[in-house]
Amino acid sequence: MDGDIFEGQWLDDKANGYGVYKHVNGAKYEGNWKDDLQDGFGIELWGDGSKYEGYYKEGKKHGEGFYFLRDNFFILF
Repeated sequence: MDGDIFEGQWLDDKANGYGVYKHVNGAKYEGNWKDDLQDGFGIELWGDGSKYEGYYKEGKKHGEGFYFLRDNFFILF
């Protein structure tokens, strides 16, 4: 076990629905999952204080989203 933690909904032994994945390094993803991949709206936080809020499809950022740097400056995707 690598120390990462997932808390959320499961279907057929895969993350499906809403869930929170916490990495041992302090990064975190909170949002929707489909077949163990980020899918739909989610928020990804990193240890340096930056974050991404937006949409994912099949585990990749997809469509509109905002990337916030730790000084509150943001970039629209």
